[in-house]
Amino acid sequence: MDMIYGRVDDSFLLLPRYLYALKEANPGTLYDLDVDVDCRFKHLFVALWASISPFYFHLRPVIVVDGTHLKGKNSGILFVAVTKDGNEAVFPLAISVGPIENDESWKWFMSHLRGACGEPDNLLIMKGYRPGVAELFRQAAYAYEQSDYTRAMSAMAALKPKAYEKLLRVGPEKWARSQCPVSRYSFLTSNAAESFNARLLWARRLPICSMLEAVRLVVEQWFNDRLAAAQESDENLTPEAKQKLSAELVKSRRYTAKRTTERKYRVRASGRHYMVDLQKQSCECNEFNEDQMPCSHAIAAITEANESVEDYVHSYYWNSSLVDTYSGDVNHLPPIENWNIPFRIASQLILPNLSRRQAGRPKETRVRSAGERPTQNTSTAEASTSSKKRAPKTCGLCGGSGHTRRSCKGTATDA
Repeated sequence: MDMIYGRVDDSFLLLPRYLYALKEANPGTLYDLDVDVDCRFKHLFVALWASISPFYFHLRPVIVVDGTHLKGKNSGILFVAVTKDGNEAVFPLAISVGPIENDESWKWFMSHLRGACGEPDNLLIMKGYRPGVAELFRQAAYAYEQSDYTRAMSAMAALKPKAYEKLLRVGPEKWARSQCPVSRYSFLTSNAAESFNARLLWARRLPICSMLEAVRLVVEQWFNDRLAAAQESDENLTPEAKQKLSAELVKSRRYTAKRTTERKYRVRASGRHYMVDLQKQSCECNEFNEDQMPCSHAIAAITEANESVEDYVHSYYWNSSLVDTYSGDVNHLPPIENWNIPFRIASQLILPNLSRRQAGRPKETRVRSAGERPTQNTSTAEASTSSKKRAPKTCGLCGGSGHTRRSCKGTATDA
């Protein structure tokens, strides 16, 4: 490993030069390096220009952040900030490295993230949270309508009063879709950041410069592959948006819509009535307003108005926006002997930090939150960790079950 990726100490010495070369190869890239009075590494922040430049114009204003332990000979925490593109794929924004997951490291990371991504209107920042009472919490968190949220929370208050009180203290606006002051879109968990961390599992074992280069390679591959797929598509919407609209269209065929005013419609669905305002692009179910994509009730109204459903889909979900999102260049660095590094950078001395790793073996897979449902993207290792049942004991002497050879009182079976 040392021969291929370099020694940990040497990688820290190389870090200032690597970061300078990274920015030279990718103009607009932001980075900052923090050391203590003894020149020992403390914090690092990196945001590629290709990642942060689309955020204001083509991506939903939601950022998911998470922290995970570095592995191997490294010590410290890798912080990541991601969002999702219009096709619901993880889109990396920035990474940071700190000595430990504490208030100082989070504040350092978040302040630099604000400098990189700014503060667009209705910005939402999410971080993982794992409450108990999983199913009732999921119902309350995922609910679009106030009535559904109230029903789930009332059931929780009766069943688990302490969990109910804890969630109220945390603040429902931080985790419940219907209570959030801004749109959460499809962002209900921190899965996006955790998935990015899982993708970097192998990279987190490498010396710091090799780890940063591994992250850059992942981002470069994603940009190239996703841009090619988007450019080949002849659809107006992204595949995920098209699939969601198709599902909503099927449901809308069971509804009846009646025009009440010039741009308002009353839609009867499953014994209930929903008012849809096409002018404001809203529906009483709150799904149209929240996701900025027509719900089944809105589709019924749009169909009755003889208009195109796709015209009511926000540009976040357009295929052209997806192309623009991945049009930035993520360039590789030239060979190290071709780096043109100023003396003030080359002369910087960076030593490894002295923080100690936590006791015990680091987890190889992430722990799913209590409110999170397994999906088809759940890895085999993760699924086995969270849901596998212990196999019954089998005796190696008699072949019986329910005990082992140490407690066996019988005789071995014939071969």
